[in-house]
This record gives sequence, C-alpha cells and structure tokens, in this order.
Amino acid sequence: MENLEYLENEIASFREAFCPYGYLDIKTAVSHAINAGFDSAWAFDQIELFCDECGMKFSDVDPCYIVMDGIFQQARNEIEALSGFDVCNDANFYVYGNFMCSSFEGAEEDRERLRAVLSGCSGHFDELSDCATYWLIENEVELSAGEVK
Repeated sequence: MENLEYLENEIASFREAFCPYGYLDIKTAVSHAINAGFDSAWAFDQIELFCDECGMKFSDVDPCYIVMDGIFQQARNEIEALSGFDVCNDANFYVYGNFMCSSFEGAEEDRERLRAVLSGCSGHFDELSDCATYWLIENEVELSAGEVK
C-alpha cells in the first residue's frame, strides 16, 4: 500500500514538472480562451509564444495573464482598426495579472470614452470578432442592435 501511495506522489510530481499550474489557473485561462472564441490549443500557443519571446521558463509565467493579454491585444487591434481609438494609448485599459484572479481593467471614464467612440461605428459592429466582443463585454461595454451600452 505504501508503494502505491509513493508511486502516486511521484506521478503527481512528474506531471507537475510538465504543468506547474493549479487546476483553477488552467480552468480560468482556458475558460477565457473559449469565451473569446478560441480553444485550449490557442491558449497553450499563447503561453508558449510568450515564453519563447521573453526567454522565460514555462513554470515562471502566469497562464491566465498571458491568455487574457492575448485576448486584449487582439481586441485592441480590432477596435483601433474599426474606430481609430487605441484602448492603451487613448485610454488606460490593461490586464491585471494574478493567476486565476487576473482581470481586465479600465477606469469608468475610459469606458465612457470607448462607448462614445464606438457609437460612431455602430454600422460596423459585425466586423468585430468574438474575441473583441468578449473583451468589450468583460469591460462593461456592450454592443447590441447598433447601440452601445
């Protein structure tokens, strides 16, 4: 019986070497990816790309932040292409990284400015991807029937 328990502990340690993140961190990262119209493979690719570009080890990064930042950057590019408004340079939206507690952040006055800008683009909301729409909803900016709320 002791050998089985020891084996299970060793298997868990071995598995953690491949994936150092907790279940809830993985669930949060993948959930954001799915809600933005992607899948777990896309989420993993974001983390792998980030590690490669930054020269960091897989075990040293926040998977939730990286996935959410990937969503944020795509939404940023689409919103700027649609409206000319850059949610980073013309406002102060960002991703707060803290593993499963990571969040999209922005001040209310920035949300109001974004709503005003997007109101002028109401005929083109269908050009935004699920990713951009998800990011907007997460930032309390909702597009419906040519209207911005």
